[in-house]
Amino acid sequence: MHRRQLTFESLDTVSGELKRGRVVPADRERLRARLARLAGQQDVHFALEGCTGWRYVTEELAAAGIIPHLAEPADTAALRGRKRTPNKADARHLRVHLLAGDLPECWIPPEHVLEAPGHRAAV
Repeated sequence: MHRRQLTFESLDTVSGELKRGRVVPADRERLRARLARLAGQQDVHFALEGCTGWRYVTEELAAAGIIPHLAEPADTAALRGRKRTPNKADARHLRVHLLAGDLPECWIPPEHVLEAPGHRAAV
């Protein structure tokens, strides 16, 4: 997830089909259009790193009926190691750890907490 693009890798666990792509520009409208392709599918999970933009992405995922998993950035980087990786490798890394059940997750505060006076969402 970056300011200009969202890079993703998805796996259909029934068919085994693997897809990669980008949402450009990385805005609500383009993300919403991409997520509309998943309409009607059950038990869809999405992992993203807790960095700039996480809040609007988790809001759009939830609105589309998709279960968001917010990965803690430092712990996720520790799993990856010191080597800097391209966006598509980061997307794969998140997918692999989500499927393995060992993705280090952050708490996603509910809307009423995020909107509370004086609250600052930090991960």
